Amino acid sequence: MSCIIPNIYSQPTDTNLWNILLSSGIPRHYQKGEFVFEKDQPSNGLICLKKGKVKVSSFFSEGSEKIFGILVAPALFGETETLDQGPRMVSATALTHVEIVAISGNKTKELIYTYPDIALSIIQSIGVKLRWTTLQAEDLSTQKIEYRLARLLLDFKHYGIFTSKNNDNCLMITHEELAHFIGTARSKVTTYLNEFAHKGLIRLRRGEIRILDTAGLNKYTHKSQA
Repeated sequence: MSCIIPNIYSQPTDTNLWNILLSSGIPRHYQKGEFVFEKDQPSNGLICLKKGKVKVSSFFSEGSEKIFGILVAPALFGETETLDQGPRMVSATALTHVEIVAISGNKTKELIYTYPDIALSIIQSIGVKLRWTTLQAEDLSTQKIEYRLARLLLDFKHYGIFTSKNNDNCLMITHEELAHFIGTARSKVTTYLNEFAHKGLIRLRRGEIRILDTAGLNKYTHKSQA
């Protein structure tokens, strides 16, 4: 049985099924900073991210933001509300120029009946994202900031970050985005990243973090738990 969504990544691997999805909805374009959809709005269906990068997050009344995932095309999102027909639980914002295909709930159900592998892929995608939020919630409630940051860098794809460059040791992400992931101020993230860099654990460039010493970061997480 083929699958669009592998167990860890929220990216399609079955080209034929992906092309079927892309041909089944309405193409739309968004500029950087625009909402693909907003929290509490009615669902506009299953979203196929064809091009670009999107963050999935919630904004709170005091002005803070919690990022749950950053996805790079090709990827699926918006699955839960498409199936349960409820309002959007989070917001999705374009981080670059974005091209999507939005598939209505009724059309998604037709595709599921016709192509059962699509149903399996949607279920797997929802399960993966549940793991992201569970992992993030555990860290927010029990761990120090430096632990959360080191652990995220070591295992970023399990946190819902899909912005690696060329290999799994380089993240394309800003300090502010990291801060919104782990629930702290950008200045604190910058402080700890500079500390990690001074120890030779990572190398920092604008919008880029390259991991140099995974063993050293692992030791740092154990130290922070003590």
